[in-house]
Formats: sequence, C-alpha cells, structure tokens
Amino acid sequence: MSAAVASPDRVARGDGRATPLGGLWRLAWPDFLERARRPGLVVSLLVMVWLTNGMLPPAIAGYRTYVMHDRFRPEYGPEWVGTLVGILTGLYFLIFGFYLVRGSIERDRRTGVGPILAAARVSRRRYLASKALSHLMVFVSMLLVAFVVALVAQRLLGENRRFDPLATALPLFAIALPVAAFVSAGAVLFECVPWLAGGGGNVAWFFASMGLLVSGLLGTHANASGSHDLLAIPSVMRETSVRLHALHPEIPVDFNQLSLGVDVSSRWRGVAQETFPWRGLRWDAGALASRALWLAAAAGLVALAALAFDRFERPARAGAGRASRPWAWFARTRPAAVAARRTTSVAALAPATRGLGFTGLVRAELALLLHGQSPWWYAVAGGLVIATVFAPFDVVRFGLLPVLSVWPLLFLGALGARDRRDGTEPLVFSVARPVARPLAAGALAGMLLYLALGAASLLRFAVTGHPDWAAGWMLGSLLVPALALALGTWTGGTRFFEVLLLFAWYVGPMHRLAGLDYTGVTAPRSPQLWTLALALTAALLAAAWIGRARLVRR
Repeated sequence: MSAAVASPDRVARGDGRATPLGGLWRLAWPDFLERARRPGLVVSLLVMVWLTNGMLPPAIAGYRTYVMHDRFRPEYGPEWVGTLVGILTGLYFLIFGFYLVRGSIERDRRTGVGPILAAARVSRRRYLASKALSHLMVFVSMLLVAFVVALVAQRLLGENRRFDPLATALPLFAIALPVAAFVSAGAVLFECVPWLAGGGGNVAWFFASMGLLVSGLLGTHANASGSHDLLAIPSVMRETSVRLHALHPEIPVDFNQLSLGVDVSSRWRGVAQETFPWRGLRWDAGALASRALWLAAAAGLVALAALAFDRFERPARAGAGRASRPWAWFARTRPAAVAARRTTSVAALAPATRGLGFTGLVRAELALLLHGQSPWWYAVAGGLVIATVFAPFDVVRFGLLPVLSVWPLLFLGALGARDRRDGTEPLVFSVARPVARPLAAGALAGMLLYLALGAASLLRFAVTGHPDWAAGWMLGSLLVPALALALGTWTGGTRFFEVLLLFAWYVGPMHRLAGLDYTGVTAPRSPQLWTLALALTAALLAAAWIGRARLVRR
C-alpha cells in the first residue's frame, strides 16, 4: 500500500524523473501486482490456455469455430492461427473480460486506499487511466499466453508447419489489443457511474457487448475495411470468402454461409473439414489506423469516466436501499413495539422457548430479498404476471416466462453472499444449526418467489394438460436459488451468479437451447436432461452446504 500511496505524490511534484507515462506506470504496476497475488489471475491464465487450444479444433473434430459453406475453412498457417485466435480472444474479452477486471476502484474505496489517493496530488484522469492500464495489463498477460499456445497448437496440428511468430502475433494483437483497451476503459467508466457500479452495470454491459457484436456482423456486407467493427469480423469474412471463391469459382461469395464461434453438430464427427491456403489480411498503415481508432475510443471513455468520478467522496456500496413498503408486513414489527423493547429490562424478558421457527426464518429471508426494491420493480413484475393470464401460450412460454425468470437477477445472488457482504457471519454462525436452517430457508424463499412469479402460468399449464412445462418451472424455481446459494457461499459476492445466470438465460430460454433452459418451458427436455437438471440442483445444494460448513468451522 505504501508504494501505491507514495508514488502519486512523487509524480505530482515532478521530482525530475517522473513523466506522464511513468506516473501512470507507478500507479498501475502496484495495482497489477495486487491482482497477481490472487489466485484469480492464475485461474484466468489457465482458462486462457484451455480456450486457445479449443479455438483451433482439428479438421476431424466434432465442432467448428469457423466454417464456410458447411465444410471449408483456411488452413492453420501462421496468419490464420493469429487471426482466428485474435478474433475469438477479443470476443472473450468483450463478453467475459469486463467481469474479470472490474471492481478495482470499488476495492480502493472499500479498503480505504482510495481516500488516501484522493488526498495525494494526482488528478482524476491520471488515477482512472492507471486503473484502465492495470486492466489492460491483465489482458496483455492473457494475450501472451494465447500467443504461445497458438504457436504450439499450430505445430501440433501440422496443417502448415511454417514457423513465423510475427505473422501470428501481428493479427492476434492488432485485433485483440484494441478490444482489451476498450473493455478496460469501459470497466473504469461503469465503476464511476453510480447506477452502473453494481449489478445493473453487469446487465448493461451484457447488452452493450451483444449490441457491438451484432452491429459488426450486420456490417459484413457494407464495411469492407472493418474499421467500424471492434472485432474486425467483416474484414476477415470478406477476405476469406474472396479467397475461397478464387480457388473454387463454383462457390459464391455468400456471407450467410459463414459461421464464427463454437458450432457443435453430430454430422461433423469423423468428417474432415476441407482447408485452403490463406495468407491473412493486409496490415498496412490504413488497417492499423482503423484499429487505433478503438484505442482512441478507449481514451475517450476514460476521459468521460473522469467527469463522473466522485474522487471517493461516496462511501462504499453496502447494499442499503429504501424501505420496501409493499412487503413491510413480513417484519410484523411496529415502531411502538420497538421503542418498548428498547426500554425493557433484560430481567423482565420472558425465558426463551425452544422451537423450530422455520416459517419465521423463511419470512425473514423473503423480506431481506425484497427489501429496498423500487415500486417500479413490483409494477413491472405484476404486469408480467397479469400478462401471463391472458397472453397466448407461445407468448407466455417464449417471452413472458423467460423475462420473469431473470427479473429477480439483481438481488437473488445475495442469498449466499449476504452474511459475508454485510459482516453478519459471526452473529449468524453463532446460532443453533447455522448451516442447514439458513440454507433451507434461503432456498425455499427463492423458490417461493419464483413460484409466485409463475403462479398464473403454472395454473394454465395444469388446466390445459402441460404438466411437463409446469414441472420444468417448478424445478427451475429451486435450481436458480440453489445456484445463487452455492456461488454466493463460495465466492462471497454476487457477480459470478449474475453473469452466469445472465448468459444461461440468453443462450437457454431466449434461444430455446434445451441444455441450458433452466426454466424448462421453452424447449422439450429429454429424460437425460431431466436427470441432469435434478442432479445439478442437488449438487448445487450440496456445494452450498459444504461451503457454508467450511465457513462455520473457519
């Protein structure tokens, strides 16, 4: 901490050795080292090794990461390996990297380092730029790992053994590095805007990243240079299609016959993908300048964040909010009774009687879940529930119920993380049965909330003879709280749950993928999937039990 606190003052005084870049480095390097001391960075690098290897499937693999006309792709030469890994790594940074790096400003605020830095003579812009640089250093370490794995994978795959590290590194870093810089600056901006600093920012970034990705894909026909696309996807699709057409004139240039990403199909098992030579994009001054535009955009985001930054005048987020009047009856406590208890002698209190009191515990968990929610949350939830009564079945199954399934996202993750977040672990862990009863009450409270949101739909499913849909929603109403309990207990926070459920919702219920449809209503489930869903729910509850028992014994 001392190095991180002393360096800003030294930089601000201009002691003869400090430069603007050196000042940023002196702020960013200790922050990066603090991240490096945690196991999270090591895990991220290991995940990067696994992902990079998976980005380059063999020709006979049962999945594809880039396929043209259902059977072609460029051969794994240095240029294509660097280009494909650069695009897919940039895609990973855009969608998931934001959640890996965000939180450093809030950590300074929570640990008390922030106010010390605010008292030093360092500008807001320099402090925020150092945070963005620290984020970027994390991404660069992951890119270096991806680069090494890509070189090794190219040699092992053996389609083109020409060894040219520069030809691999140029497209990889030219494509992925601007994405990393943009995401790094975006993470800083979201932390400086109060209403984006919490779970709402996680949701907002998800839709923003999807918008950037879709806009790039839509620009494939109109944007030959790719300068307006963050991932350079239009340029790559256009150049590979033109090359394939030159080698096989009978195959037209059709961008609708290209697929980028993990595409799994049983028809590809044992069928080798046909390859063709490709020497990569032309990385001239114009192409590099188009990528540098995104670096300028990242600098602009940092400057915008400096306008919104409060310089640590706002206290750390503690989950406090306005009282939830519509659910105040859960507390069953009147102000007069509270005042009376405050003036009552301990000797006059009646002796405690032993009893389960489980109903009261569930009621308390529900009250904590719903405490502080805006009236707009109840208004939208009520409107959606009413709509499920009158809307057609297809609208209910494919629209209303998926939205209702994600509506409690921003507060349901507190089920397993609330005690650690609010510092109540010593108090809660000192009661009788501190593992089983709170976990059961939390799971039941979350389940009751989901059953209430889907009550009208469940009644319609039962009356019209669709018990499988009703059973799917009922199982999902337990699976999601079990996921929140397990992840909150083991991570101590809500971010992992929010991100995981958000992506499962987007891929599962919204795209009707049965394997990830936790609602059980948008896609038919096979007996194997029913067994898997039941086993996953039981495993998550067991993981929450083990994690909480570990915390109690600690």
